[in-house]
Amino acid sequence: MSSAKGTPTVTWNYRADILTACNCDWGCPCNFNARPTLGFCEGGWALKISEGRCGDISLNGVGFAFIAKWPRAIHEGQGTAKIWIDNTANPEQRHALEQILKGRLGGPPWIIFAATIDHWLDTAVKPLQWELNGARSRLNFGDELRITMEPMRNAVNGKETPAKIVLPEGLVCKELNMTSSETFSVFTPGLKYAWAGKMAWYGTVEHKS
Repeated sequence: MSSAKGTPTVTWNYRADILTACNCDWGCPCNFNARPTLGFCEGGWALKISEGRCGDISLNGVGFAFIAKWPRAIHEGQGTAKIWIDNTANPEQRHALEQILKGRLGGPPWIIFAATIDHWLDTAVKPLQWELNGARSRLNFGDELRITMEPMRNAVNGKETPAKIVLPEGLVCKELNMTSSETFSVFTPGLKYAWAGKMAWYGTVEHKS
């Protein structure tokens, strides 16, 4: 909901665990204001809210994902995106999350990402399987979206190579625990790709309007 002047009248906030993957090399140059590894971006964010509200609506325990593709860097727009919402969410929670993720209620990071999307695919409500297990975390949204993480490994000796990226002014997250994607696949009408051995990370975020 918005006021007559277009200012959102409903506030929202949440604390959540986050799993992220994309088609860039480990670390992702986009985190450092550089262009994506391959010149285009295919990726997104999946979150499981531990505590949150949108107006009077509790968002506790709800999971969602915002997955997209952009023909160039994200900030250059022309993106195509799809939202997935956990099927345990009730209709009010689903509506609230869709409003947040499409930037209609203000607040970073979603108001910024939503502005880069030209084409929204239909929102999907699917069963969410979520396993938070450090560098071996994983999730499935039905049979349409899968992220499976694995530790990065030294190319010479094969040893696991843990790493963190600290971004004091990070838009999505301030501390990123870097991993590699064992599987990152999206198969739904209008959005189909698969990447492995690319950038992935997990962390904890707090977002609000």
